[in-house]
Parts: sequence; C-alpha cells; structure tokens
Amino acid sequence: MTKPPLHHIIFGILFFLLVTVDIYLAGTSFVFFRVISKPLILLTLIFYFLQNRIGMERIPGRFTLLALVFSLIGDIFLLFDQISELYFILGLGSFLLAHVFYAFCFYLQRSSKTRLDFWIMTVLLTGYGVALYTLLYTRLVNIKIPVALYILAILIMVIMAYRRKIKVSGNSFLLVFIGALSFIISDSLLAINKFLIPLPFSNFLVMGTYALAQYLIVTGLLKDKNGNNN
Repeated sequence: MTKPPLHHIIFGILFFLLVTVDIYLAGTSFVFFRVISKPLILLTLIFYFLQNRIGMERIPGRFTLLALVFSLIGDIFLLFDQISELYFILGLGSFLLAHVFYAFCFYLQRSSKTRLDFWIMTVLLTGYGVALYTLLYTRLVNIKIPVALYILAILIMVIMAYRRKIKVSGNSFLLVFIGALSFIISDSLLAINKFLIPLPFSNFLVMGTYALAQYLIVTGLLKDKNGNNN
C-alpha cells in the first residue's frame, strides 16, 4: 500500500477539524454560527473533489458532484428543521437525490458478476431497512411515504456501492462501501433521535458518521480514478 500524498493527509486533518468545530458549536450558545460551519464542511469536500478528479471518468464524476451539491443543499435545509417540518422534508428530498446520484455513479462502476455474497448483502440491507421503517412507522405521521422513499434510495445506494466489488480496486471498494454504511448509520441515528428517543451525544454521533461517510465515499472514488489497485 502506497503512502497517500501529503496534501491528501493535510486535507483530511483540516476536514475533520471543521467537523469538530461544527459539532462543538452545536452544543454551545454559539449554535447560530453553524449556518457557516456546517455548509463549510461540504463546500470544502466539493472543492477537494474538483481539485482532484482529473483522471476520473466524466459521467461518474458529474454524478458525484451532483450528489455532493444536493448533500450541501440538504445540510442547509436541515439547519432549520426545528423551525418548520417543511425544512426537514426539503432536506430529506435533497439527500434522497444525493443518494440517487451516488447510486448512479456506483452503478456505472458495477461488476458484471453478481456473486452469492452480493445477494446476501442485499437481503441483509433490505431487512435492516424494513426493520427501521417498521420501528419508525407510527411516529412518522404525515411523512410516511417520503421516509419510505428515502430509505429505499439509501438502500439502493449502499447496494450499488457493494456491487463495485471486484470491478474496482480493493481500497476504493472498501472506502466507498464503509462510507455508504456510515451514511446508513448516520441517518438511522438521526431518525431514532428525531422520532423515537433522544440520544446522548446525538449531534456528535450523527455529524461524525455523516462527515465520515462523505469523506470516505469521495476519497474512495478518487482513489480508483486511475484504476489504482493499491
């Protein structure tokens, strides 16, 4: 395994420093500064992606950029979800589109072989999605259909991330797939905290896993842009 270039390491440190600042602000009286700190996380990742995507295939690159942009829009809407449920629904829709674009990107990099482990993973992920929706169902009131569509979208995204196995380099596959799983963990924690029971350290858990998800997906996609098998 080759050592990552210094600028990638520096970016990783700065990225998670921004995440730490945002998580800290969420628990203080300076929470209003999150209108700057939270969007800055995705803006930084978008800039990093644009600076490093040379060599990546054009269409997967565009889908990745769209996924990041709609994630940014979703982040902004969710900053105001305590004001009105409309902002939560708009945020949900934005992230649904982000998952669709990620899924298209992963689909273009899919393996032509569907082995037994793929079907096992598909069944496990589908079972998890059904269990989570069942758990949330009675608390969703008038957003049952939007949440069902969102869960479907994120499951397809993760399944497509797994479908990249064998087709892409080992490191790229692991980074993207772990990132996709982190997205499910983050959204599950957010849903449980919002609709079921308040979780201790909820913002740390939700934002931490969310930022990790986006970072791993982007770095994983960039790692395979030249067919790197390291």
